[in-house]
Amino acid sequence: MDETQQRKIEEAAEKFAEAVHETYQAMANRAVSAQQINAELTQTFFNSVVRNLQEQAAGNRELAQSLMEQQRRQQEAAQELARQSMNAYAEFLSSMFAYYQGSVQRAQGR
Repeated sequence: MDETQQRKIEEAAEKFAEAVHETYQAMANRAVSAQQINAELTQTFFNSVVRNLQEQAAGNRELAQSLMEQQRRQQEAAQELARQSMNAYAEFLSSMFAYYQGSVQRAQGR
């Protein structure tokens, strides 16, 4: 083999090595990029899950407060109903007693 052929073989080997190096470098860059994208997607997913859980917790707190308020209003309404019922019954008894007294007084006046 002469020197020219040797040089051509070395140049071809160098070009091949550069091509292989560039290919591996591109693949490595692509892998790093894919890892970064996956990390961002994972972080976005977990942030969404956490945000959704926080929103649900806030909604549950609001619902619990609303239910407690409704229960309080129901208790007040029941107390008022009982109070009004007692007042009506007391008035009924009072009117019956007044009627009885009036009947007794009319009977005594005769």
